Amino acid sequence: MSSQMEPLTKSEYRLLAFLKERALAEYVYSVDMKQAELAKKLGISRQALSVKLRPLIERGYVRTGRGFVDLTEKSMSALGYYGKPAYILVKIEPGKRETLYRALKLGDINKISRVAGDVDLILEVDGTEAAKVLDRISTFEGVVETKTYFTLEMIS
Repeated sequence: MSSQMEPLTKSEYRLLAFLKERALAEYVYSVDMKQAELAKKLGISRQALSVKLRPLIERGYVRTGRGFVDLTEKSMSALGYYGKPAYILVKIEPGKRETLYRALKLGDINKISRVAGDVDLILEVDGTEAAKVLDRISTFEGVVETKTYFTLEMIS
């Protein structure tokens, strides 16, 4: 497969642009597994899995395709997860920054951005994990302040 993207036709571009204008930005959790393999792991037939998935698809909890099952934000919410990201801004004492940078690279943080300004780090975590991450951060010496922001809606 080529590393360069093949150009879109005008028709393809118009279709994608049309879909993008109407798309809702949301987080999706993908199971990268063929449905036959998933059914086998669940101990049911492929047909039984299809019967079980159909109402979930119709109600917007999952999407399926060749070789994947996607759990939508709606399904994650039903399972008690806040799937949208939370952002934790962290201010650190200057002499403690490097130690904390190394320690935070482990675990339940999606992205860590070192920034200039009033804070030193911006952590992106799954909303459900925010309390756990904050508890962990509070154990580190040198953390001066944290502020947490939860995503309400993805606009683009």
